[in-house]
Amino acid sequence: MLQNFLYLNETTLNGYLSALEDGLRSAAEHRVTQTKSLSGKAGVAGFGAQGDTESDTEFSHSYSDTSEARFERFMSLSAANPERSGWIDIVNSDDDFPAASPGTILEFDCEIVVPPMIRALTSSGGIGQAMDMLKSMEPFMNTLQPGTTKLPPDEQIQAVSAMSSLMGDDLAVIGERDDTDWRIAGRLIASSIRDNELDGAARVVGKVSAVLRPREHKSLLALPGMNLMTREQRRAQAKSGPKPGDELNWLTGPAVMLDVLAVYR
Repeated sequence: MLQNFLYLNETTLNGYLSALEDGLRSAAEHRVTQTKSLSGKAGVAGFGAQGDTESDTEFSHSYSDTSEARFERFMSLSAANPERSGWIDIVNSDDDFPAASPGTILEFDCEIVVPPMIRALTSSGGIGQAMDMLKSMEPFMNTLQPGTTKLPPDEQIQAVSAMSSLMGDDLAVIGERDDTDWRIAGRLIASSIRDNELDGAARVVGKVSAVLRPREHKSLLALPGMNLMTREQRRAQAKSGPKPGDELNWLTGPAVMLDVLAVYR
């Protein structure tokens, strides 16, 4: 299968592959040697000597080792060496996901979505800039119509702006299928995103960082690597769970959180 990568963390890929191959190649060379045999007869009036000669021609082709080629080798080596790589096949979700644990590497064929709140909070989503702009316009708007402008408290505006700044353009995705309650979620680092049109059917490959049992909850803002909340805030949120109408921005078990390596179609 030829992959169209929406996301590929090449730094992580190189680290995984170098461990499986005991080093990381930078190029490959393919040599082909062709041998031709020539025969002939020398002499006069049918008398003489019979002779054979050989001619060798060598062809050499050099190939750069691309990230796509490295991913193919990584997938093949992982499946062939499950004990070393931690690979498990997700064939039947309800049977195979319970075997996942932190460190397991898996691939899940699913429908993925970037929750609207996550997109809005990114730097390019604009919500942080919009809040700052509204705050700066408040005195002017009250001058025109005193008392008519009611903005959120300063602390909330500052918190949203700070959160947007911390996120940058990193995203988080949730993946699910209709035939199982199991879901996946993970952070996508902005520098490794190749296509922002992520929503839809895709294959997700990653290493399990945590497993959520049924009815356990995890806010997408508290995913590993997002760094948007303190430990105390994450624990408090996990205990309270999602509020009505906020379920799309949470991961609810049974589910696995992934350090995402690749998303492709």
